[in-house]
Amino acid sequence: MRDKYGQFLGTAIKAAEEAGGMARSMQHALKDIRFKGEKDVVTEADMMCDAAIRKSLSAAYPDHNIITEEEEAVAQGSEYTWYVDPIDGTVNYSRGFPLWGVSIGLRRGDAMIAGCIWLPALEEMYTTTLGGGAYLNGKPIRASGVVELQAAIISHGDFNIGDTEAQRRDMNERNLQSRIRAAAALQRVKCMGSAVVEAAFVAAGRMEAYCMMAMKPWDVAVGSLLVTEAGGAVSHLDGTAFSIDGPDALFSNGILHESVLKVLRLG
Repeated sequence: MRDKYGQFLGTAIKAAEEAGGMARSMQHALKDIRFKGEKDVVTEADMMCDAAIRKSLSAAYPDHNIITEEEEAVAQGSEYTWYVDPIDGTVNYSRGFPLWGVSIGLRRGDAMIAGCIWLPALEEMYTTTLGGGAYLNGKPIRASGVVELQAAIISHGDFNIGDTEAQRRDMNERNLQSRIRAAAALQRVKCMGSAVVEAAFVAAGRMEAYCMMAMKPWDVAVGSLLVTEAGGAVSHLDGTAFSIDGPDALFSNGILHESVLKVLRLG
């Protein structure tokens, strides 16, 4: 089954490595860092990597749709759609943190079928295909086998997410209350500032869960497939079936999924 989507995966890997190398070489000499919202930034590297990935994908599959974080979608009417985050964790990246990555994944209809997450600063390449498993630098990975909540680690999305002050205030309050509940029930609560890093770490068994109060499709397209192929689980925070077009997400090792959902629910 893995070979069925191997060509798509190979294209994603090549494009991610190219963009990641470009971003890594630019990280400590950025000339243009600007706000694209009151609390969100974009760098020249984001834009250059976005353009490079689009060029690679369009050359390989000119009839496919492409959706990226930084530019308008390319709509071709295809059943295949690429989801691209050229640099996820841009705030981390712009400050020299190593926790950022490139994410490129392919969706056919409603199902993610292939993708990779490349973490250049850590030199970690996560790859996955539908039915083909999850891999880190070519070796199979599995989600954590931790079965007790008090031994579990969860990571949470950043504060100050939202386009308006009112949205950020509401999200910050929800985030705070959710963290308080998680801190009382689990071993540790962390915040790494990059959805693709946190999803990858759940898939690799480094922590048991990752909670996102808000998301975009390119944040979770590859991570959702990676986690499930590693034996974990993904749903929305109300427990409903996951869609990359949805509002929020919980990634987990699967074993603790329902227990963590109960802890996180507010009210």
